[in-house]
Amino acid sequence: MPGTPAHVSDATLVVAADRVSLSWAHEGAPQEGELVLSGPGPACRGDFTDTFHAASGLVLHGHMQGSAVFLYGTYSAGDGSPAWGWRIALDWYDPDHLSFRMFNVLPDGVEALAVDLCGARSA
Repeated sequence: MPGTPAHVSDATLVVAADRVSLSWAHEGAPQEGELVLSGPGPACRGDFTDTFHAASGLVLHGHMQGSAVFLYGTYSAGDGSPAWGWRIALDWYDPDHLSFRMFNVLPDGVEALAVDLCGARSA
């Protein structure tokens, strides 16, 4: 949430042709997730699940632009509150590095960085 201190953790990203798997820890508890990409051409779909943010899964839609993939979806905040947004941005800014960022989008449109993972190709 905006103004909340960041939690820092080592993480692992495993990239395949149509998916990115990730693992990290939050306050010492191991977490894992997966983003599966599908769809034609510059349009794409992302099915995201993880043990911390989206155990029941989120379906996101978006597009590819250059070396990046941008996805967006919504989820219920419960109690009849307006839906919140979830945005994922993947960027292969060079062939050996990947940026994987996730954002909570509050009902008023304000974005809060939820996860910021940077990966480098391992030998």
